[in-house]
Order: sequence, then C-alpha cells, then structure tokens
Amino acid sequence: MSRIQLRYGVFFTPFLITLLFAVNALAQPAPTPKAAFDEKAVADFYRGKIVRIVIGSGPGGIYDIYSRLMARHMPRYIPGNPAIIVEPRAGAGGLIAANAVYNAEPKDGTVIGSFGETFVLRQALGAPGIEFDSAKYQWIGSAISTAVACVARADSGIASFRDVMAGKPLTVGTMAPGSAIYDVPAIINAAFGNQMKLVRGFRGVAEIVLATEGKEVGGYCAAWQAMLTTGRHPRLLKDGIIKVIIIMGDKTPDHPLLKGVPAAETLAQTEEARQLLRTMHAPSQIYVPYVVAPEVPKDRVEALRKAFWSTYTDPEFVADAKKTGGIEFTPSSGEQVTQVVHAILSTPPAVLAKMKKILIQ
Repeated sequence: MSRIQLRYGVFFTPFLITLLFAVNALAQPAPTPKAAFDEKAVADFYRGKIVRIVIGSGPGGIYDIYSRLMARHMPRYIPGNPAIIVEPRAGAGGLIAANAVYNAEPKDGTVIGSFGETFVLRQALGAPGIEFDSAKYQWIGSAISTAVACVARADSGIASFRDVMAGKPLTVGTMAPGSAIYDVPAIINAAFGNQMKLVRGFRGVAEIVLATEGKEVGGYCAAWQAMLTTGRHPRLLKDGIIKVIIIMGDKTPDHPLLKGVPAAETLAQTEEARQLLRTMHAPSQIYVPYVVAPEVPKDRVEALRKAFWSTYTDPEFVADAKKTGGIEFTPSSGEQVTQVVHAILSTPPAVLAKMKKILIQ
C-alpha cells in the first residue's frame, strides 16, 4: 500500500518543509534500528518480567487486534524475553490511557502505551484534559500509515458523499473527541458545512461497527487499512452492507472498493477547508502508535524500538498476521514517528485556531 503524502499551500512554507520532510521519511523503508544499548543489562532487567501494552480502547478494535498479535511475537526480540500482555483501558477516547502511561504507570520500560494518534494534534490545539507532552513521550513505532475513510450503510439513503453535502442526514457513530473516529467526521462537517449527526459514547470501533450492523447508526469513520483487514469491517464491505463514501487525503488509493470514492481534499471549495482537511489527515501517518514514558532508560527504549521493528519484519509475524483475518501493516520506526509528531506540533497557529473552534468543546 502506497503512503499518502500531504501537500500544503506555499504560504505555509516553513510548515510545508517540516511536514514534507517527515512524510518523506515515512515514505522510505525504515532502517533496522541499531543495537546502541547494553544488551546484557537490558536482558537482566527484562528477564522474568511482564510487559503490559495499555491500549486506549476496548477489546476487539484495531488497537486490541494489532497489540495482541504483536504480543505473541515481540517477546523473542526483547533481550530477556519478557512476556507481553494487552490491557484495554477505554475512556475519554483513549485519553485516560495516554495520561496514565505518562504519569501514573511504572516508568521502567514494562509499560507500553497505544492510543489515538490524534492526541498529538489535540495537544497542539490546547485541548483540556491532556496531561502529557507528545514531544517528550518516547515513540517506539507505529503499525500503520493510512487514511481515514467514512462509510455509510447501503440502505441509509446516502448514495455518495455528495448526498451528505446536499444535506441528506447521516448518523455517524463515534468515540469521544480526541480519537480520529470523532475528530475526522467533525472536521469533515466543518470543511463542507455538513450536518452529520455524531453520536458519541462508544468505547471503540468494534462497538460502532456492531451498532452500524444493528442500524443504531448509519455509518462511521475509521482507518482504511483496518477496514480491509480487521474485525467485521471486511465482511460488511464484501457483503455490501456498508460502502465507503469519502476518504481523507488528496488522492484516492487504487482499490476496487474505492472506485468513484472522492478524496476529501479534492472536494474542498475553499483553501481554508483544504487546510483543515490536510491538517486532520496528518496524524493518520502514525496510526496505532506505541510509546513509553519520558523517564524510561534510553537503553530499554532502543531495545524496544529494535524489537518492534524486528517483529514487524519477521516472516513468522507476517504469516500469523495473514492468518489472523488477513491483517496488513505499513510500520514506521520510532525515529520516523518522532519526526511526524514534531511536524504536527509545528502546525501554524492560524490553522490550529480554526481547528480548535471545531474540536475543543
């Protein structure tokens, strides 16, 4: 799957240079992290221990599925071979987990966090409730570089996104603000003057998918790559129960299920709308990220980064992923993720001010 790149207006030249540098880094194959750490000391620490991956959503969603798959294979690449377990901690769109890993959980390398990549942007927006600094978090890597797509039930009366633009009602299931599941449709509403009704309160995408099946909501937005490979999305798409109506970015990926589906930025009527859509799309480059607290010793951070990359490039892991519902991934190294994080935090204040009015409630 090709990585979706971002293109910003020339009048944002400093931000453009920073962001394109970060995205270009993601477009290149990540080098295997060097073993720049004391492997014996790391092994002595991890031997006999349990590492917890604290995810910011409920069971059955993409964070849960990817993390459990990773937990089966990553231990053999961490010196000392600790066991890994996944601990769902849903709440506030993943904010509870993000704050806990930064502030309350052990800071010795036995706790890894995985939660909404949009929290980096929300920190830049000055959102309330954020008790961490994304620039100080130590990023281990991310599983996916993708775009968020929005789907509608085939029987919802929405034949295409232009129906939504024309004012036809669509009820969209979401998590709390702060997750891409909420923030993306909220920005789409603002960019196109839509009135999609966003229904909050779901603990994760798996619950939203079930609600869509049960006709409690008419659709939802989620990572396109996850829709193709995880949970119940693929069956719903294959059976024609849901259909994609729009995908973020400036170009529609080449896929049979996306034939005729518009890329959001191509529909924007104003430069302001394009700015909003582009900025909202940026975090999708680091979908399903993994982090540890700032205080974790550097040698353990480097060991975890190397183990993460070794896991995602391991043929046995890849084979297991294909057996587990055909899961696919486009991983990024910890260094690559860090570059994107800093680029997002450098978003121009004028753009952030517009987004803040939309997303901070």
